[in-house]
Amino acid sequence: MRLTAAEALALIGASFAVPAGPRTHTAQRGDGHAVLVLPGLLRGDPSTSFVRKALASLQYSVHGWNLGLNVGPTRRLLDGVADRVIEISGKYGPLSLVGFSLGGLFARWLSLRMPGRVRQVITVCSPVHDPIRNYWFPVEPFLALWRANDFSKLAEEIAQPLPVPGTFLFSRDDGAVNYDACWDRHAKPEDNIEIDGPHVLSDRNPKVIDILAQRLTRNFKA
Repeated sequence: MRLTAAEALALIGASFAVPAGPRTHTAQRGDGHAVLVLPGLLRGDPSTSFVRKALASLQYSVHGWNLGLNVGPTRRLLDGVADRVIEISGKYGPLSLVGFSLGGLFARWLSLRMPGRVRQVITVCSPVHDPIRNYWFPVEPFLALWRANDFSKLAEEIAQPLPVPGTFLFSRDDGAVNYDACWDRHAKPEDNIEIDGPHVLSDRNPKVIDILAQRLTRNFKA
């Protein structure tokens, strides 16, 4: 309850704050490959603008998902984000997927469905394991929207080992998601990385930007 209350206070405070510019002046420049950034539950591309601007300044080709609010795995959003990956990868080659909260679950699903188009996956405060139980705010109202896609089977699928490299960020300060569920149990220890700060500010957390800048420079065999 304390952490969840802190999430609300952080969100209220952020609405009055003037966001500082991203600290990218000392970060290593990227190689220009494409990065698709996926927003969290009930968030859209405006929520990831801070991250996308920071990565664009590092010379990546950065893209939003262009699908409006993320209301979860509806058929429209699953088909739409798959089409988006096909579109971007068709132009730029395999892309990196960066997903915040529920957006990270979309990123995992995409990598499992089309690994040849995905270079790597980076999730930020995304409950990899048993997401319904590990979100600490009510998600039951959304189940009616997701039922057509059998959410339980989707949840089992996204918890499987990924066919591409991954990085999985979690915060013990998280008041929206159980941080323990954000670790990928199939990953190497160094790929599960702890950050500080509340869930609602993860998409403007300077530490997250630093980790993204480091991880996106990794070279993988084509």
